[in-house]
Amino acid sequence: MPGLSGLEACKILHDTCPEIRVLVLTMHDNEEYIRRAVACGAAGYVLKDASAEQMVFALREVAGGRSHFGSGVSRVLLEEKQERLTPRETAILKLMFEGMSSRDIGEALSISTRTVESHRSNIYRKLNTNSLAGLFRYAMRHGLVELE
Repeated sequence: MPGLSGLEACKILHDTCPEIRVLVLTMHDNEEYIRRAVACGAAGYVLKDASAEQMVFALREVAGGRSHFGSGVSRVLLEEKQERLTPRETAILKLMFEGMSSRDIGEALSISTRTVESHRSNIYRKLNTNSLAGLFRYAMRHGLVELE
């Protein structure tokens, strides 16, 4: 693309039309480039050497409102997700897994129930899941909860 890199285009699209989902197709498999793509708002990331089936699957996932990152990319993304949760969000996530309601969490942390709900919404969005199971998988991978 003359005059504009793919990541610059991704950032512009994300900033001006956040409803547009961008799937990055690239030859770059280094950690820095992956992090930059995610920071620019990429909803997916596939290497050019992926099979046709993998590319079609990735396109369907991203078009369906989900995210897709090819194999080898997930480790970098998990680290990035851990960094993106604020300490308050991490505390709320831990309390959620203790079975506390938003009201109980608010009382425990001396914040309003509405603020707790806002943080909960941000957690789901940041971790790109709409289920408690998705949150639980994330929490288990990062040692935020332990099975008794």
